[in-house]
Amino acid sequence: MKTTFDLPEPLLRRAKAAAAHQGRPLRDLVAEAIDAKLAADQAATRAASRQPNEWEAYRSQLIQQPDGTWFNPNGIEDEGFFEALEEIRRERLKQQVPREPIPELLARQPRKKPAVARRRKAA
Repeated sequence: MKTTFDLPEPLLRRAKAAAAHQGRPLRDLVAEAIDAKLAADQAATRAASRQPNEWEAYRSQLIQQPDGTWFNPNGIEDEGFFEALEEIRRERLKQQVPREPIPELLARQPRKKPAVARRRKAA
C-alpha cells in the first residue's frame, strides 16, 4: 500500500543511508522500524497490565486478623522508626492552622437559657 509521510530531513537522510548501507529499499527499512515499534509497545502494555499496582502488591502481603484489623508480617520492628513517625505527626499538627467551628454545627447545639437572678422576698 502506498502512503506519504512528512519526515524531518535529518531523519530521512539517516534512514536512506541505513537502507543503502544494508542494501535494501527504504520502504523495507521503514516497514521494519514501524513493526518493531508497534511490537515493543504491545509487549510493554502487556507487561504493565500483568504487574499489580503498588497498593495491590502491598495489600497481598497483609494478613487479616480475627478482629478485622490487618497485620503486616514483614512489618517494621524498629521502635525508633515509630518514634520518628510520631515526631513527624506532632510537627505537622503544630503547623496546622486552627480551624473555625462549622456554623451548622454551632447552630445545632442546644442553647442554654441564660441564668436569671431571683430576688428574695422580703420577710
